[in-house]
Amino acid sequence: MKERWTKEQANAWYAKQGWLRGCNFIGSDCANRIDQWQSYGREERMRTAEREMQLCEEIGFNTIRLIVEFDVWYQEHDAFMEALEQYVSMANRHGLSVMLVLAHEAQICRGETYVFKPLGEQKFALGYHQGRLPLAPEEAQKTPYHALERLETRDAYLNMVREIVGKYAQDSRILCWNVYNEPGIAIRERAVPLLDMLFEAVRSQDPMQPLAADVWRSVKDGRPSTLAEQRALDLSDVISFHSYTPYEHMVPQLEMLQAYGRPILMTEWLNRINHSDVRELYPLFYLEHVGCYCWGFVVGKTQTQEPWETLWDQYAKDPEHAHYDFTKWQHDLFRPNLRPYDPREIELIRAYNARASLREKK
Repeated sequence: MKERWTKEQANAWYAKQGWLRGCNFIGSDCANRIDQWQSYGREERMRTAEREMQLCEEIGFNTIRLIVEFDVWYQEHDAFMEALEQYVSMANRHGLSVMLVLAHEAQICRGETYVFKPLGEQKFALGYHQGRLPLAPEEAQKTPYHALERLETRDAYLNMVREIVGKYAQDSRILCWNVYNEPGIAIRERAVPLLDMLFEAVRSQDPMQPLAADVWRSVKDGRPSTLAEQRALDLSDVISFHSYTPYEHMVPQLEMLQAYGRPILMTEWLNRINHSDVRELYPLFYLEHVGCYCWGFVVGKTQTQEPWETLWDQYAKDPEHAHYDFTKWQHDLFRPNLRPYDPREIELIRAYNARASLREKK
């Protein structure tokens, strides 16, 4: 649709989906999203993805979330579009719908000129979350910029969005357009005009799927805490929410968002170090009919089982009051050999997925 859905339209769409459950997907042999989308190493990456999507299917997941990479689209357009179709087709073979994320602020350029990330073999650092060392002080002082903020790349970025959405606007394999991941996390309120640009570009293609941009900071007093998040909610058909908090914080957050009267998709969760775990939260999402995508699936080169650097920093500053449990993996469900990190977690996930399937057949 070219206009924002009404609450009635959004809830009618959601009622047809059943309980959505899955993961943010990147193959375990991808060092980053450049690695996921580029032509270099493509055959091996796809073989790994096939194995791991098969595992998604086996445990009863029915959807995945994929984040596209502008730098690959720009530098290897045809190869990127081929990879996108491969991932969408592969997911469909394994009973997985796809939520596509079209913009994000992770690893964006710093400095006055937009510099494309190099393709080819991707380096990664062992023992660091997402395989990335902390920024050097001189680099951290530079201002981060999104490609949409640069005149030399803005038109190209919007062309990418229109091309991808136009190709899949009437394709039932695509579940939802996650238009902007965590708007403002790096560029603050400068994300507001970018949200408007992106939503306009997506709606110009008249997609049959709903649109969403993520609320990612804590929701206070029933309202988002930034202008960017408020604008995201104002534009979204369904609510996409991120929270890596424990059960006792998750419940009031969900209650606040439920007051908006629109479907809720928890598109990032699971941080065992911060006591956001499977045993408490997965049954909650099932009971509240909240779609959920855990961060990570099979641990690999991105090393998202490792803590965020901010957790180490907080512990170093105040070890007496930091409540983090560093004995646990942060994200991910499976080991490199495809055995569970914790078999009891997977047993619970399988059980609730089976319950959901039975419920939906009635």
